[in-house]
Amino acid sequence: MLLIIGSLNANAAAMEDDVHSWLQRMVSAVHTLNYEGTFVFLHNAQLESMQIVHTVDNGGEKERLVSLNGVPREVFRDNASVTCIAPDAKSVSIGNRVSGNGLRAVFSVDISQLSDYYNFHLLGEQRVAGRSARVVAIIPTDAYRYGYRLYLDTEYALPLKTDMLNVSGVSISQLMFTQLQVHTSSREIAEISLDGKENYQWVQQKPMRAISDAQLSGWSFRDLPKGFDVTLHSKRKAKNQAGEIDHFVLSDGLASLSVYVEAAADVGLRGSSTMGTVNAFGNEVAGYQVTAVGEVPALTVERIAKSLQPSK
Repeated sequence: MLLIIGSLNANAAAMEDDVHSWLQRMVSAVHTLNYEGTFVFLHNAQLESMQIVHTVDNGGEKERLVSLNGVPREVFRDNASVTCIAPDAKSVSIGNRVSGNGLRAVFSVDISQLSDYYNFHLLGEQRVAGRSARVVAIIPTDAYRYGYRLYLDTEYALPLKTDMLNVSGVSISQLMFTQLQVHTSSREIAEISLDGKENYQWVQQKPMRAISDAQLSGWSFRDLPKGFDVTLHSKRKAKNQAGEIDHFVLSDGLASLSVYVEAAADVGLRGSSTMGTVNAFGNEVAGYQVTAVGEVPALTVERIAKSLQPSK
C-alpha cells in the first residue's frame, strides 16, 4: 500500500512539474520569439480579426497589432510605451506600457505564486491553426477569479488559442490564431507613419503619480478575497473638479482590477455594471465615489469595492 501511495504521489509531482514546464516555456516563447500571424478575438459577442508581428532585438521587444475588420485600429508596443492609432477618429494616444490584463496577463503566469488560488492540469492534445497543441487548464479554487484553457503549440509552446472561463467553466472570451509563423531572426517593424498626421490629435497620457505606503491616501482594504493584494497606489488630478483621484490596482498574480476613489458626484455608478468579461461596481463611502472595475467576476468587484474604508 505504501508503495502504491508513493507511486501516486510521484506521478502527481511529475504531472505538476510537466504543467509548470509547459507554462514556463509559454511565458518565455511569448516574450522572446520572433513571430507573426493572424488571430481572431471573440469578446462581448464581437469577433475581431487582428494581424500581429512580434520581434526581439538588442532594443528589446517590439510588437505591432493591426485590426483587419471593423473600425481601423493599430497598436505599437515596445519596452517603454504603447501607441494606439485610430484613423477614423484622427487620434494617436501614447502611454506607458503596463503589465497585461485579462487574456494577456496569463502570458506571464507563474505557478509558484498562484498554486494557492488555482489548480493546473494537462488535458491532452488538440489541433489549432493546423498545428498540434498541448492543452493546459488553469482552474480557480474559488468564485473570485476567472479560469483559463490554453492550447500551447507543441513545438514552440506559443499559445495558439486561449479561452477565458467563467466560474461554471464556460468560455466567455477567446483568442485563436488562424495562421502563425515563427522566425529564427528578428523581423523589421516599420516606424509609425501617418498620412496627414498634422490633422491628428496627439494625446500623451500622463502617468499617475505613484505613492509609497508611507504616503497612503487614508484608505484601507479590510476584507479582500484570498490572494488579492494592492500592487499599485497612485494619484492624479481630477479633470473636471477639484481634488485628486486615488487609483489602486489589486492582483492575485493573474487576475487584476482597478479601484478609483474620487469626490462623490450624482453621475457616479451605483451598484453593478457588466460589459462582456468586464464587471464594475460602484458605491459611495464617506462622501467619496468608489468604483471597482476589471476582468474578474461581479462578486469580486463588489466585495473589493465594499471592503475599502477610510483608515482610522
